Order: sequence, then structure tokens, then C-alpha cells
Amino acid sequence: MKRYIVFLKQVPLSTRVDIDPVTKTLKRSSVLSQTNPDDLHALQLALDLRQSTGAEVVAVSMGPLSAETVLREALQLGADRAVLLSSPAFAGSDTWCTSLVLASAVRKIGAYDMLFFGRMAIDGDTAQVGPEVAGNLDIPQITHLIRINDVTDRNVCLSKCAGNVRQDMEIAFPCALMISRENGELASPTLSGWRWAQNQEIVRWNEVNLGLDIS
Repeated sequence: MKRYIVFLKQVPLSTRVDIDPVTKTLKRSSVLSQTNPDDLHALQLALDLRQSTGAEVVAVSMGPLSAETVLREALQLGADRAVLLSSPAFAGSDTWCTSLVLASAVRKIGAYDMLFFGRMAIDGDTAQVGPEVAGNLDIPQITHLIRINDVTDRNVCLSKCAGNVRQDMEIAFPCALMISRENGELASPTLSGWRWAQNQEIVRWNEVNLGLDIS
């Protein structure tokens, strides 16, 4: 079975965010939130490819319980199922810890063809998590994607930017793609999609479910 796993992050809607004086992390409860814009484009690309490949699309988010809203939005837009990675042990994670958790979730989900990441999160601007997950899983990673030209049973044919040069490549599965807003337009949500999303179960996993040492 073909499977695409899409990672989405809950980020502040405003740039005016308070910092916890003790933990030195963002006080996310102090602001409204949204789904990271690049992540929505990653989801849209996965959904568009599903039309021709029939792949299952799994939405994954790591964050507090409030991040379920991000996954409900993914389900509303067309994701088949959703997984929330949530635990006090994950709070304040840097990119290395985040990639470790996400890679562990990929292994638990099972066989997949492609991982889809937003190129960058607007609350961090590191562009590190997607490539670090690919490195953790030892799979090819594609950054600066221009477009996907074709998808076969074994590989994806695509074009990417390398400085001022366009590279046309054929990448074997599994692989990871970093997607940005330049890679396509978002489809509009529907009322029927919203109704369906509200009735779907969101699976929750913590460090115990993922087999991770809390240290």
C-alpha cells in the first residue's frame, strides 16, 4: 500500500509571543495559533499526488493537546488519518529532539513512500527538522523543490533548484520532500470535510508508545 506521511506544526498566529521566564520557551497558550503555512502546502501536494497514486495520507503533528486543531484541519482538507505526538517530555524540544520523535513515529506508522515537510516553520526559521528526520531514517531528502514531474511505483521524478541551476532527478522510495508555498496553491476547505473531520479519531502517542528513553 502506498503511504504519504505529512508533518504539520502548530505555530503562533502573531509574532508577539511571551517567553516563559523559567523554561525560556514560547508561552503558546498566550496567543492564537495556526497551522504552519509551508506545512499546509506540503499537505496539499500529498493530497494532489494521491489523486493519481491512491496513496494513504497520514497527518502527524508533535505538540500539546491543542495541536489537535492542526490535525482536524488536515483531516478536513483530506488526510485519511491523524496522529498526535504529545508528552511533557517533548516540551521545549530543539530540532534534534524533534527529529528523533518524528522519526520514531515514522517507524511506528510503518511502510511509506514519501515524507512531506514544510520547508520552514515561521516560529523557528531553521529549516532543519525535515532534513534531520531524513538523516535519522537514512533516506534521500529533497530540498528546494521546484515541481514533481511523475510518480511511479518505485520512484519520484522531480525538479529542484541548486543555486542558479535546475536539477532533474529520479529519487527512489522512500524519500523526504521539503515543500514551500512556491510549490502550488491551496484548495479551499469544505463544510462536508469539516463535518467528517470532527468525527474522526486522532491517535495519541507519547515517548512510551514510541519506545523512546525519556532522557
